[in-house]
Amino acid sequence: MKLKSIIALSAAALLSACASVVNEGEQKTTSVTDASSTETAEVALQEVLTPRAARIKADIAYLADDKLEGREAGSAGHALAVEYVIDQFKQIGVAPKGENGGYTQSVPLMSIVRDEDGNHLSINTIDGEPVDLIEGEDFVVYASSHSAQNSITAPVVFAGYGVVAPEHGLTPYDDLDVKGKIVAILSGTPGGIQTEERAYYGAQISREMSERGAIGVISIETPKSAKRRPFAQSVKNATSSKSMKWIDKDGAPFTTSPNIQASAYVSDAGAVKLFAGSQQSWDEIRAIIEDEEAKVDSFELPITATITQKSTHAEISSDNVIGIIEGSDPDLKNEVIVLSAHVDHIGITQKSMKKDVINNGALDNAAGVATLLEAARIIKAGDAPRRTILFTVVTAEEKGLLGAQYFVQNPTIDRERIVANVNLDMPVLTYDFTDVVAFGGERSTMKSAIEDAITEFGVTLGEDPFPSQGLFTRSDHYRFVEAGVPSVFLATGFENGGKEAWSNHFANNYHKPSDELDNGLLFNAADKFASINAKIALTLANQDVRPMWMKGDFFALKFNGVMQSE
Repeated sequence: MKLKSIIALSAAALLSACASVVNEGEQKTTSVTDASSTETAEVALQEVLTPRAARIKADIAYLADDKLEGREAGSAGHALAVEYVIDQFKQIGVAPKGENGGYTQSVPLMSIVRDEDGNHLSINTIDGEPVDLIEGEDFVVYASSHSAQNSITAPVVFAGYGVVAPEHGLTPYDDLDVKGKIVAILSGTPGGIQTEERAYYGAQISREMSERGAIGVISIETPKSAKRRPFAQSVKNATSSKSMKWIDKDGAPFTTSPNIQASAYVSDAGAVKLFAGSQQSWDEIRAIIEDEEAKVDSFELPITATITQKSTHAEISSDNVIGIIEGSDPDLKNEVIVLSAHVDHIGITQKSMKKDVINNGALDNAAGVATLLEAARIIKAGDAPRRTILFTVVTAEEKGLLGAQYFVQNPTIDRERIVANVNLDMPVLTYDFTDVVAFGGERSTMKSAIEDAITEFGVTLGEDPFPSQGLFTRSDHYRFVEAGVPSVFLATGFENGGKEAWSNHFANNYHKPSDELDNGLLFNAADKFASINAKIALTLANQDVRPMWMKGDFFALKFNGVMQSE
């Protein structure tokens, strides 16, 4: 899972299930929730593995093995994971639906690494006087996908948060000409907007300024963003991490903000210098934004800035794996339900003094892929679904949901056929979960289908435990949302010890080498989770009416999705 701006416990609770559904010929197991006590349930989960639990364990064991070296997109270890998923699809009987009659879809990627030298931000006043800025204390310059090396010099304008949302009174560019200029914006998004909708607006900031002709961005640390990520950590991330973009048919990295050539991040101390002599000081702006819903004025700054960046670009390739189970209904088989999970992780920790530097990602997201594979086995072993079910195991989620975005932009099946997406990302399987959460479920008719599907398992559908985090926008399913497809993000819930399990994972194992197979995973719980996901997929595939957005839903309106008529 890519946490992006999710903090501490972010990504949170989700899907769970109770009771195991077994294939014909397998011994039926007793529902864990029917056990006479929690202790009995835990023993049942830990002792004899069900056949499905054993298969899931084997899948996770392979995908989270050291020889795959953390499965970073484009790596040899990721290629081994791809081969494994293909082999499992073949054994299950899932047909290929990738490129050229095969299982894979090759995703061309550009790897972008910031060079150690050649990155700088300088500011001159309107009178040409230089402003003293200290690299690493006042600013850090980001690597750019626009070009490997460039320098831009332009006047600077301030556009508040840069969010364009007229319905919320946010129109920062109404009286501000940004063409050919560098736009300074506050980090984050303003309050007073529903969190998932805020995340949408935040993702549009660069596109909005690019469409108006801006050529550069200076983001400014705020007290709120400093609590989320101290400036020193931002400097470390910018100077040590590798970013990626997928490459479009024209040979350029895909971006929604093609005019933005360079960007920098300025600390609180740097912001004081940035606003010196302007119509509002940084102290005044900082006081205004203490009220998160306060409107911030846009205005020109009396300065010119130069942003110089130097980075190393390299073209690589990484595969999505795509398989299909064709529907049986003559009409409904033309509609497609997509189950998705990302198989990549973050690779090897560089410059670490620790003995173990391989981030194996057992839960993130070998567990999600293993769940998808077992759900495919369950579905294939039963009667053919009425609608077609597509399985997409995607790459480069950790680099910005890139594999899913590439598939949605370049689908191997007519995109108009896709009517729903269920995404599996980092289910925490270290406790006997008794509820599940479907992020985004209430936005479409999928919620009622999920409730129907889980009834026989004795589990409940829990509420979003992190409503302030906007998790609906933060995994691969959101790329389907952007195409107007009703989608949900599923994982285990917060009841029956779930809150503590998720808290422990984020505090101690998330994106760390300790996310290992032997780190307390309960594979009979994984069986339960896979059984529920198979049932949800089949419910969506077999119901008479396709999944639809609720009438008037924000994302349906923004992305032209099919809504209920009433």
